[in-house]
Amino acid sequence: MTSKNAIKLTLAILICSLSISKSKAQDSTKVTQPIEVVSLNKIRLSLLGLNFEREQKVGKTTSVYFGGGAEGTFIYQTDIFFDNNFNFTTNTKSDFKIYPVLNAGFRHYYNFEKRVKKGRKTINNNAGYLGLDVLGVIPTESDTIYGYQINVMPQWGFQTWIGRKINFKLALGPLVSLTKVDTYFNVGGKLGFNFLL
Repeated sequence: MTSKNAIKLTLAILICSLSISKSKAQDSTKVTQPIEVVSLNKIRLSLLGLNFEREQKVGKTTSVYFGGGAEGTFIYQTDIFFDNNFNFTTNTKSDFKIYPVLNAGFRHYYNFEKRVKKGRKTINNNAGYLGLDVLGVIPTESDTIYGYQINVMPQWGFQTWIGRKINFKLALGPLVSLTKVDTYFNVGGKLGFNFLL
């Protein structure tokens, strides 16, 4: 074997060895990302409120949560009335107050493994989920327009990693609000940050 061929063969073996070891190193970093839910204590700062939440793992990709805090509630209602002559009148009510709230629900995370394959972080339950949220609004005055309110929202949402102890959260879904006066159907949403304790 000539020296030129020996150098080429040595370089080829060296390049192959480095590329194999590098690909194994990349695979090992992907494996370290969790593909299961973990139990977490959170302080949740949302668009209209501040809450404490405990998320408890109950299955590989399922968790239940419960919590409480204070939420701002904005209600805007317009009633339109027609008489026999097709004349109409409107009556508009609006209300914004801060109420104590209790909430509970469950989440089923569905894309842990897909996120790991794409090289994204899944630490602290950072994944998409489907779930159900039940929020009870406790009135602070007996003469409020609506009194108590219970919101039930099937939801699609996701959490994404911002920092070691901070997640961004978005949840959307159809909302049913039950009050002592009536039942309302709407689109609900939650937008905010989770600060992990």
